[in-house]
Amino acid sequence: METINPVFTAAYFVFGGIFLFLAFSVMRDNLSNRLNRITGLMLFFAALGPILLAFAAIVRPNVSAEAPFEESILYNMLYTWELFFPAFLLFSMAFPVDRLSEMKWPKLRYLIFLPQIFHLLLVVVFSDPDKILNLLDVESGEGFASLIIEPLSYVLKWVVLGFTLILSSEVTLFSTINIIYVIVGLYFINRGRGQIRNVELKRQSTIFIWGVSFAVGLYTLGFLIPRMFSIEISETLRTTILFLSLTVGGGSVIWSIIRYQFLDVTVLVRQSLVYTITSGILVGLYILIVSRANRWLTSMFGEQTAVANIAFIVVALILFQPINIRLDNLIKRFFIKRSSDYRNILEQLSRRLISVLDPVQLRNMIEKTLRTTILVDKVYFVLFDDKLDDYVLLSSEDYPDRVVIDRNDIFLGGVGQLDASTMINRLGLYRHGSILSDEMEKRRVQLILPLKDAEHLLGFLALTEKVSGYRYNAEDRTMLGVISNQLVTVLTNARLYIDSLEKQKLDEEMAMARQIQLDLLPKRPPSSSSCTISAFSIPSRTIGGDFYDFILKKDDTFGMVIADASGKGLPAALMVAQVQAMLRAEIDNENSISNILGNVNRHITELTGVEKYATLFYGEYCSKSGQFRYSNAGHNHPILIRADGSYELLIKGGTIIGAFSDAQFEDEATVLNHDDLLFLYTDGLSEAMNKNEEEYGQERIINYLMDKRAWDTNQIIEGILNDVRQFDPTYPPQDDTTIIVLKVTRGL
Repeated sequence: METINPVFTAAYFVFGGIFLFLAFSVMRDNLSNRLNRITGLMLFFAALGPILLAFAAIVRPNVSAEAPFEESILYNMLYTWELFFPAFLLFSMAFPVDRLSEMKWPKLRYLIFLPQIFHLLLVVVFSDPDKILNLLDVESGEGFASLIIEPLSYVLKWVVLGFTLILSSEVTLFSTINIIYVIVGLYFINRGRGQIRNVELKRQSTIFIWGVSFAVGLYTLGFLIPRMFSIEISETLRTTILFLSLTVGGGSVIWSIIRYQFLDVTVLVRQSLVYTITSGILVGLYILIVSRANRWLTSMFGEQTAVANIAFIVVALILFQPINIRLDNLIKRFFIKRSSDYRNILEQLSRRLISVLDPVQLRNMIEKTLRTTILVDKVYFVLFDDKLDDYVLLSSEDYPDRVVIDRNDIFLGGVGQLDASTMINRLGLYRHGSILSDEMEKRRVQLILPLKDAEHLLGFLALTEKVSGYRYNAEDRTMLGVISNQLVTVLTNARLYIDSLEKQKLDEEMAMARQIQLDLLPKRPPSSSSCTISAFSIPSRTIGGDFYDFILKKDDTFGMVIADASGKGLPAALMVAQVQAMLRAEIDNENSISNILGNVNRHITELTGVEKYATLFYGEYCSKSGQFRYSNAGHNHPILIRADGSYELLIKGGTIIGAFSDAQFEDEATVLNHDDLLFLYTDGLSEAMNKNEEEYGQERIINYLMDKRAWDTNQIIEGILNDVRQFDPTYPPQDDTTIIVLKVTRGL
């Protein structure tokens, strides 16, 4: 009786078990997908070979010499594994290029299994033709039955003889058929690989295709070709070729699934596959160690001992689980925790997203992640545009033009109702009459991923089908959900960052405008032997709508202007800049004060809307005569404090500048004497308000000036500003504040 080699037997069982587990795992993960079913079928038949070989190795030594094992039904059942070859051909027609969908009659593809099924029936049913012929021997008789049975028996004998003739050359015939299947399959599968354009999909399938091609090709060279040409090969070489084929073929499948997520197998299945592989490796090692140890003990003690076997079992029970866990974690760390592990992908993506604030770079990163991990063919972005105040379908490689989407689009409203990724066919009620829906259909979008914060729809991602042709599974949906939450946060941060950049840029521009405005103000008041002048101006913002100016004229005369434009900030500053430029131009034309204001008013009215206006006071002081001629265009009334303690308000003039194009202005003259004090101000001073909502008011200003009229001009400005700050401590002030003080220092 032949001795069983337990190492080979265990190895065959391990290989068969792994292939069988792969087959069921691939089909169970996505049974609805045809490629998964075909791949599982191929792996199932690949598993039958080593499993049946292992059973044969166990049964062969127990078969009697009178009934050789090669003539047994179990031996002939080994031919069941030949169904692997049509399964391999069928797989090559479905992957990596789907040729099955192009077949006119797709059901005919199953006809490729007929030769192997016929071969199996041939060797099983007609393994002993003599027995069949003996059964078909019918004695001659009489009656109607014999008329039917005898010819039928005669025909069946010839059929059996025909099958027997085929059986005599079945090795060569069916080896040739299997070789043809292998050649055609290898041609299809490798030609299809050259047609893959997606880099990630090509990387997923390369190892698998090369490994399976090498394994099938090696088996053909080691088994099919020698059988076809009756070439004798040593048992050692055949076993080596078989082990190498199983190792390379199975290893390539396992490597592709675990490392590159081939066939879109989920992480859970890949982890269970890793655990099964590690367990199988440990079981194989245990059997090998036990076998070698038994031989060693037998050589030393002359026989195997029960104590030794029990010791091996105890040690295995103690060490198996911790070693298996460590080996399992090691393999997972090396294989799974890489680009195909969604947890690792999300962790790396989160770290990168933190430092990305540029919207274009952010979109490119998200698109690259989805296209390389989930193998999405196209990614389109629909995002809210703050400048347009509408949603925009952003440009892409295949559609370079942006499409502005009305925020009231019905499809957009449907997306706003979503809380998670949803197939687009679920939004059928929101598609009629929608421009956005038409754009989605044009782009062949399949999945919608909404981007929502607590209150608003920021937009959504529109994903087309996966390059691999697989559906979006639960892991994909989970990953997309996490990415959408991260993307919402990052988009919000990016928007705030852009706003801060724009604010910083605006602040810089405002600071520059402030400097320009300061440059437009006079560097110092004009000097005069008959009076002293001081001026002060502070805006409530970086730049303001107040301005003052001094214009030197002939004959010891100079003009002085104070103005206040409507509004605040940059619009008011632009307004006063226009007024100042026009005013200086008109003064240079030597017009009268009334005509100067009339012309300025007409120009301003033509250039601006009715909501833009300014109050203005302009006067000309002659230091020789002391005459002060002025006109007030709706401005706060300047206060003239006389030396004797009386006061006057300079009211004469007209309406505000810029309201009415045909407005008329009057001017009036008065004489300023020794110790007279002229106080010009804007409403930022008089309208300063305390916590009781009381205004500082004109009356307080007059009382203060009456009390402090003996002070010089600088002291008066500093004193009244301190008094206003005590009244209203708000800083900067609520409104632009400008003051001009003129005091006559000698008599005329």
